[in-house]
Amino acid sequence: MSKLEILSPLYRFIPEVSIPKRHIPFKEKITWSALVLSIYFALSQIPLYGVSEKAMDWFAGFRVVLAGNSGSILHLGIGPIVTAGIIMQLLVGSDILNLDLTTHKGKETFQGTQKLLAISLCFFEAFAMARGQGMAEGTMLYIVILQMAFGGILVMIMDEVVTKWGFGSGISLFIAGRVSAQIIWRSFSFLASADIPDQLIGAIPAFIKSFISGNPEWTRPGILAGMDQVFFTIIIFFIIVYIESIRVEIPLSYGKFKGIRGRYPIKFIYASNIPMILTVAMFANVQLMAKILNTRGITWLGTFDSQGNAVSGIVNYIQPPRGIGNLMQEPLGALVYLIIVVLLCIFFAVLWIELTQMGPEAVAKKLERSGMQIPGFRKDPRVLRKVLSRYIPQVTVMGGAAVGIVAVFADFTGALGTGTGILLTVGIVYRLYEELMKEQMGEMFPALRKIIGSE
Repeated sequence: MSKLEILSPLYRFIPEVSIPKRHIPFKEKITWSALVLSIYFALSQIPLYGVSEKAMDWFAGFRVVLAGNSGSILHLGIGPIVTAGIIMQLLVGSDILNLDLTTHKGKETFQGTQKLLAISLCFFEAFAMARGQGMAEGTMLYIVILQMAFGGILVMIMDEVVTKWGFGSGISLFIAGRVSAQIIWRSFSFLASADIPDQLIGAIPAFIKSFISGNPEWTRPGILAGMDQVFFTIIIFFIIVYIESIRVEIPLSYGKFKGIRGRYPIKFIYASNIPMILTVAMFANVQLMAKILNTRGITWLGTFDSQGNAVSGIVNYIQPPRGIGNLMQEPLGALVYLIIVVLLCIFFAVLWIELTQMGPEAVAKKLERSGMQIPGFRKDPRVLRKVLSRYIPQVTVMGGAAVGIVAVFADFTGALGTGTGILLTVGIVYRLYEELMKEQMGEMFPALRKIIGSE
C-alpha cells in the first residue's frame, strides 16, 4: 500500500471530467477539441482584474511554449500541470513513491495526487508571480492570486476534456494553438505597430509595403519580425517535418498465423518532443526561483535588469540569444546554452523512455505478449530485446540531441514562435494528423477499431 493513499479522501473534491461510456464519433471529437480551443483563446483575452501597469512579465521568453498570455486569466498557462507531471514522473520513476501503475488503484492514486499537486502549484506560482512581479498590493494582491490560480485550474479541466472527449491532449492543443497564432499574427498582421511608428506588425505586409515604395526591407528593427525570420521559420518547419518522418522499422510476424506480418516502427525522435517540454519547464522554474530569491537579496542563481532579463549567474545561460545579431554579440553564451539544452534533452529523453516503459525490455515483453516475433528467430523475448537494444538506446540519445539542436538553431536564427515553439507545434500537428487518420479509418471500418486502438 502506498503512503499516498491517505490522500484519497481529498480526490473527490477535485474537479473531474467523466470518461465517455460510449464510442465518441469522429465529428464529435473534432467539435469538443474546437470548442475547448475556442474557450482557451477567449479566456486568454480576459485581463486580470486589479493588475498594476508596472508589473513585469517574468516568463516573456517562455510565454508561447507555456501556452499562457501575460496579464490574462490564463497567465500561468500549462506551467503548473507540466511541473506537477515532471515531479510525479521523477518520484515514481526513481521509486521514491512506491506506486504500481499497472493496477487501476495505482493509476487512480497517481492521477489524483498529480491533480492535487497541480492545483497546489497553481496557487504557489500565482503567489510567487503576483508578489514578485509587483502585480498588485494589499487585498488586491490576493484577488489577483485567486484569479490566476482559478485560470490554472480551468486549464487543467480543459486539458482533461480534450484528453477524454477530443483528439490528443489539451496541453498539446494549447501549445500548438498559441504558437500558430503568434506566427500568423507576426507574419500577416496589417495593423500598425504601437512601439515603432510607420511600421506594420506583420513581416509580409511590411515587406510588400517597403518593396512597393522602392526600398525593400529584409530585416526590421527592434522586436518586429522581418522576412529573414519568416524565411528561417519555413526552413525550420521543413527540417522538423523531415526528422519526424525518419524511422527504423523492425519486421515482425504473428506466431500463431503464418503469413501475417507487420513492422514495429522506431522513430528517430523516439521520445517525441517531451525532452524539450521538460527542459523548458525546468528553465522556467529555475528562473522563477531565481527571481523569488532576488526579491530577498539572494543572487547566487543570477541577477536581472530593470526589464527582468537575466544579466548574470546560471539563469543568464539558460536564455538563448535570439536572432543572428544577438548571437554574434554573445557567442560564448550561445555555445554554453546549446550544450546545456542538448545535454538536458538527452537526459530527459533517456529518463522518459525508462519511466514510460518504452525501453527495449518493456517493448519486447509487450510484443511477446501480443504474439509477435521476429521472422527467422524463435519466439523468445530475449531475442526481441536483443534486436530492439541495437536501436532504441542509440535512437533515444540521437533523437534527444537532435530535438535540442533544432530548437536552439531556430532560436539563434530568430524564427517566429521561438525554436521550442515551432518544434513542439510541428510535432504536435504531425501526431494529431496521424491520430485523425487512425480515427477516420476506425469510422470507415468499425471492425478495425480494436486493432488500431481507436476505441
